[in-house]
Amino acid sequence: MNIGWKSVAWSAAALFLLLSIPTMLNIVTLFLLMTPMVVLYTMLKPLSFAAHMACVVAAAFLLSGSYAPVALTFGLFFLIPSIVMGHLYKKRTAPKKVILIGFVVLLAQLLLELIVLSMQFDLDLSSYLTQLLEETARALNASGTLLPEDWASDTADQLSNAIVTMLPALLLLASFALASVTHILSRRALAISGIKTPALPQMRTWMLPRSMVFYYLIALVLSFVIPADSNNFLSMVTANAVPVLRFAFTIQAIAFFFYLASVKGWHKAVPVLIAVPILLYPPFYLIGLLDVAFPLRKNFTRM
Repeated sequence: MNIGWKSVAWSAAALFLLLSIPTMLNIVTLFLLMTPMVVLYTMLKPLSFAAHMACVVAAAFLLSGSYAPVALTFGLFFLIPSIVMGHLYKKRTAPKKVILIGFVVLLAQLLLELIVLSMQFDLDLSSYLTQLLEETARALNASGTLLPEDWASDTADQLSNAIVTMLPALLLLASFALASVTHILSRRALAISGIKTPALPQMRTWMLPRSMVFYYLIALVLSFVIPADSNNFLSMVTANAVPVLRFAFTIQAIAFFFYLASVKGWHKAVPVLIAVPILLYPPFYLIGLLDVAFPLRKNFTRM
């Protein structure tokens, strides 16, 4: 088996990321972990990839100490979508399809994990979150804050219900973010390794279908009509559809400023800097909504 220094380097990167899962860097690690696996699968033949990953997982298991099961679980969880995306890169599949399939695989795995945990451990997610949040709130209250007596239990119950209601949207956005970040990083890493893969269309050309505006308006109206304390299926769909669609329009708003920068001849860093407040300040999604609903770009082209 021909073991090049590049494959060894990426294996070392995968091992480092697995070992960093129990640390404070775990949030960053989760978004980076798939990249070395995707690159390795794209670079190597399946048997060589299996040998590299077996060594990485074994080393992570031995070096993680008491956290070995955690490192093993995360490694195996992200291994499947990494193989899928790497296989698609080998076939030179269009990047939109790569992200979509990676997103679907990640979402399916997250849902499956949630179902398995609920069935195997008889886990009531709502009750578990309520208990966890109530303990946190009580600890905060015990630190000397002058809060009402029932504040801890009431706040924990409300937050737990909100999280459970919004769980589908959280899973959708998390899966999409993981697939998108992995594609961006993997494509650049493969390019450094001399492997070219198809690129996404330039962001300034991105445009959501106009029908998304009508879907958002319907969801928004329903969110005002349906009582906030309603627990029916339509209420849950509406509660999740509104934030997901707003996120889509937020991305559209960023694409609009990339288009504007291209038309006006701005420096390439300008739309990137503008993207930061757009992501941090939710009402900026309205720019993306207007960009889809009206011909804003034509008006700026004429100026």
